[in-house]
Amino acid sequence: MKQSNSAPGQAHPRGAAQARGLIASLRQQIQRRAPSALALGYGGFGLAWIVFSDQLLHRVAPDASILSAVGQGQGVAFVLAMSCLLYAVATRRNAPVTDDATAVPTSPEPSQSALFWVFALLSAAVVLVSLVGYAAPLASLFERPSLAGSLALVDILVLLCAAGALHASQQRRELRELSRAVTARQENERAWKITQAIANCSTDAIFAKDRQGRFLFVNRELCRMLGRSPEQLIGFDAAAALKAGQAGRLDDDDAAALRSDKPVTFEARLNTTDGERVYACTKGRLDDDGQTLGIYGVCTDVTERRDLQQRMRQWATAFEDVRDGVIITDALGRILSVNRSFTTITGYEASQAIGATMRLLRSGVHDEAFYRQMWAALNSSGHWQGEIWNRRKSGETYPEWLTISAVRDDDAAITHYVGVFTDISRIKHSEAQTDWLVHHDTLTRLPNRVHLQRRLQEALDRSHRRECRAALLVIDLDGFKTVNDSLGHPAGDELLVCVARRLQARLRQEDFLGRLGGDEFLVLVETANDSASVAVLARDLLATVSSPIPLSCGQDAYLTASIGISMFPEEGDPSAVELLRDADAAMYRAKEQGRNRFCFYTGDMNAEARTKLDLETALSRAIERNELQLHYQPKLDGRSGTITGAEALLRWQRSGIGLVSPGQFIPLAERSSLILDIGAWVIDEACRQLRAWMDAGQPVVRVAVNVAARQFAAGDLDQVVAQALQRHRVDAQWLEIEITEGMLIVEPGAAIDMLKRIKALGVKLSLDDFGTGYSSLAYLQQFPIDSLKIDQSFTRRIGEQPDGAALVDAVIALAHRLNLRVVAEGVETQRQSDYLLARGCDEMQGYHFGRPAPASSLQHRLAAEAAVEHA
Repeated sequence: MKQSNSAPGQAHPRGAAQARGLIASLRQQIQRRAPSALALGYGGFGLAWIVFSDQLLHRVAPDASILSAVGQGQGVAFVLAMSCLLYAVATRRNAPVTDDATAVPTSPEPSQSALFWVFALLSAAVVLVSLVGYAAPLASLFERPSLAGSLALVDILVLLCAAGALHASQQRRELRELSRAVTARQENERAWKITQAIANCSTDAIFAKDRQGRFLFVNRELCRMLGRSPEQLIGFDAAAALKAGQAGRLDDDDAAALRSDKPVTFEARLNTTDGERVYACTKGRLDDDGQTLGIYGVCTDVTERRDLQQRMRQWATAFEDVRDGVIITDALGRILSVNRSFTTITGYEASQAIGATMRLLRSGVHDEAFYRQMWAALNSSGHWQGEIWNRRKSGETYPEWLTISAVRDDDAAITHYVGVFTDISRIKHSEAQTDWLVHHDTLTRLPNRVHLQRRLQEALDRSHRRECRAALLVIDLDGFKTVNDSLGHPAGDELLVCVARRLQARLRQEDFLGRLGGDEFLVLVETANDSASVAVLARDLLATVSSPIPLSCGQDAYLTASIGISMFPEEGDPSAVELLRDADAAMYRAKEQGRNRFCFYTGDMNAEARTKLDLETALSRAIERNELQLHYQPKLDGRSGTITGAEALLRWQRSGIGLVSPGQFIPLAERSSLILDIGAWVIDEACRQLRAWMDAGQPVVRVAVNVAARQFAAGDLDQVVAQALQRHRVDAQWLEIEITEGMLIVEPGAAIDMLKRIKALGVKLSLDDFGTGYSSLAYLQQFPIDSLKIDQSFTRRIGEQPDGAALVDAVIALAHRLNLRVVAEGVETQRQSDYLLARGCDEMQGYHFGRPAPASSLQHRLAAEAAVEHA
């Protein structure tokens, strides 16, 4: 298709002609009416000729007959000439007329003008022929040739003049029509250029299309938007500049506009040089005299407006759905808008709040100075934030965290205030609850250690100011662990709650009770006049605890308590921590004295406690300093008297001090986690010593190792033993593990499983201190043990107390009935040895046969026995 060279905003020639069809129609009407005016003019001239030519002829030919003949000839000639002229006019009238409004009218075609003159001459010739045809009546006239010739010449001249006059008149009309057409064309072109300029200056995209969807007109904005020149758009459809899917939707919109009697508006999303944009397009039909030429369209970029509307909707949604309350007021503080959370928090509906001032929410908690300060800060900085108490519609006051910001216009004048607030009543409640949990015990709901220390310091300060004495009592339950382990933790918790209630019921309202942790309680008495009244209170508390406590499980719990008491103020001005430490030390002294008693703190208790602490610290580093040793006490066969085994006993050679008594450090280790590492070291060291004897070719006997209760309860004793045997390559038959009855009664099932796992290694098992615990004979049959050890307290009774021998006899008999070997420990006299031997005791050990000694001493005895045997 041939393209136009029009500038942006110009129309294609065909499109311009259709757009200015009204001008062409007007010109056609003018051209159609010109021949009619010509015919009327010629007819009027002909009538005048007929009327006035007869008078002229009458003067030339006075004879009536001649005048009649000439008149008839003139009439015939006039009719013929008129017919010829009308034919010529009709021919011109049917000539094609251009529909181009910009074309300039032209003069008649040369062929038509020649035809006009030919017929004019023919008409003149017909007149002459008519005159000749009537020559007879005019014979007398022809007798005067000059007169006849003059008459014919006059007719011809008259006809020629008439034709010339008509031609000149027609030319003048055509020139006037041409002048008017040129003027109209110039006006149209000027109006069209103005229209084009307006369209090109518009920020909207303006276009026109034909019925086939091809562009007839595009403005500059449309070209920029699509990134195309007018030559690339005019004459083509939208598919040339847009994606297929977008072009298809636009074609559907165009079809809808063609079908509609009114302009329609569509919204389209188009890919343009500015990216994807949203346009609102108005399209309508382009008609001319009832004929639809195509459509026109005006498209406005509404992307920013749509984005703004979307953001407004988002902000409106956030405004309504945000959990915080939002208030918008004018510069005078009148409420203009609130969100749903405002209603939820305050109870006021929007209709009730809008129009009111912020005084609607005032609680009366804050004074006017508070609000003046708030508004002063807000007006100076435009921002205020803080905690404030307001009032709900129900009258309830509540705390909220409020943030107020001032909104200013371009002149920095405040126009609005925006307040955002959060109801922090739940946070306040949670903080109070958290504070309560920090300072109270959740089980007994008594003050905890943190609260107790603070309360104790306050009581100490008051005691100094008032110069009055006060007492601090630390209460520890005796036997609580046994109840907790046997009946379960729920029963233990119930027991603690019951004890707390009993203690609280015995105390006065001004006395203070708290739980230090575990099974320890603290009582603070600030009006203790003397130690005697405190002693009375301590006895009452012991009696309160010792009464049977029924539990929900259906059993009664029996407990006692040990109470340590420290009085203050005393000499040295102790702190709250030191007072608590002193009472704790007194409580442990009460336990050592037999439990179910109380003890006042004395100065030597602190020194003893410091000694224990120092001892524990040194013991924790004894292994890494290589200060621990094993001494071995031999076991002798009851019949042969030879050494059949040895018990490994732990000793501590403390650096700089010397040998520490086992009675000092072993109970200390058993009360702490140190016993786990120490117990593992003992097993490993025993296996190491056995391997050393084997590698040296020295005699080897079975070595027995004692296991602490805490080490047995740890649950990995079998792994510790297996690793030690494997590490030192020692056969399990040379190792014996000694356990006590107390380890087995807490959880018999778990204890049996552990013993079976140890037994599976091939290690011998011995039950130590038999008869001093609470063993069940039914469980005793299930324990996979190899021997029983008679406790040394029974051995010492032999020969000294009447029942001493009977108890030993019973143990030996029971063991043999169960196919177990019997070992008696603590044999110190020959009498004891003889009695045990007579009763069938299998093995014996004690000072009578040898004291615990280093490994080298045991080897000397074993070597001596071996030499005797070989001798």
